[in-house]
Amino acid sequence: MNFPNLLNPLLLVFSAWLLSNSLYADSKTELPLSAQAPSLYTGFEQLLDDDKTLVMEELIDLDSNIRRVALYHNGDRLHRQIPKQVHLMIENKLMHRVMKSGRFDVIQCIECRTTQVAMRADKLEISHAAESNQALRALAKHVRADAFIFWNASVHDDKFTINLRMVDGGNNQLLWLKEYSKKTTREQEEQGFDLASYEFTIGAWGIDGSRTNLATNSAEEVNGVTVFGLRRRETTSLDDSLEYTLAIEYFRNFSNTDLFNVSGINLEGRIIADIPSMDKLLDTKVYLGMGQAFYNDANSLVFRFGFEFPFFSDGFMDFGVTYLPESDARWDKKDGYEEVGKFGGSSYDLTLGVRF
Repeated sequence: MNFPNLLNPLLLVFSAWLLSNSLYADSKTELPLSAQAPSLYTGFEQLLDDDKTLVMEELIDLDSNIRRVALYHNGDRLHRQIPKQVHLMIENKLMHRVMKSGRFDVIQCIECRTTQVAMRADKLEISHAAESNQALRALAKHVRADAFIFWNASVHDDKFTINLRMVDGGNNQLLWLKEYSKKTTREQEEQGFDLASYEFTIGAWGIDGSRTNLATNSAEEVNGVTVFGLRRRETTSLDDSLEYTLAIEYFRNFSNTDLFNVSGINLEGRIIADIPSMDKLLDTKVYLGMGQAFYNDANSLVFRFGFEFPFFSDGFMDFGVTYLPESDARWDKKDGYEEVGKFGGSSYDLTLGVRF
């Protein structure tokens, strides 16, 4: 037996085994979350769930004759390395956002989803159902679509982008175009909260305050305070119909009387839930909040309940009730008046806010 001839292949196999184990060990090395790329599914999901994506107010000025629309994917999913399940998720969410608006009737266009891939002359050629303006008009007539919403998706350096174009099916006129993008890291993805935004609010509480006039033994009253606030709003991937906010608010009275000096801060958390049954009439949400208020040498819990309505594309309006249990409040010294009075009770809660 020739041992050198037998030893050479054994050494080769052993070397290959060492190399494969080394590569496997390297592949198992954990990278910091911030250094890992986010998943394609989550990245595009966050982009499409953002309230600023596909805002229907942007399409409100379109010709009212544009009613029936069909989605048309004009990108190359294979070339952009977007998996099929991600591709379908993007298309379904786009279709859902358009249907939810009530502005358009979305039709199913099987022909629009037909993509042919062929090898010709050593080149990969990709063709769609409509390769010319004339073919696109014929397709619109065939599926009875007033317009097509062309879309494609791409990702680069953790930046997820979706491009949309609406084209008239009768004359190929470009009616509307928009690009939406969002940069996401794996660290943000692993936090569990997909979307976060900040809001500035200004509002009013109709809460009453009182102090006694020692000469007449009657109570002087102040009605209402003005509230300024800053909120952080988050949505979770567990249920996109629920939102959560944490807020710090400053309130004080701006009445013309100098008998009262209400001023304090409120730290509040709240849950906001969508009301799907109201979507066709008005995108309405219900909120429930609880906070802790500190004011005039006193502190008390604050309970709030009401409804939230959209106000322009980045604005909203809250209308509900506020309840602050009545407690003793210390007022500025003034001759003829008690220094300690009452502040609290139930009242209206009216707030205007803008997201940024």
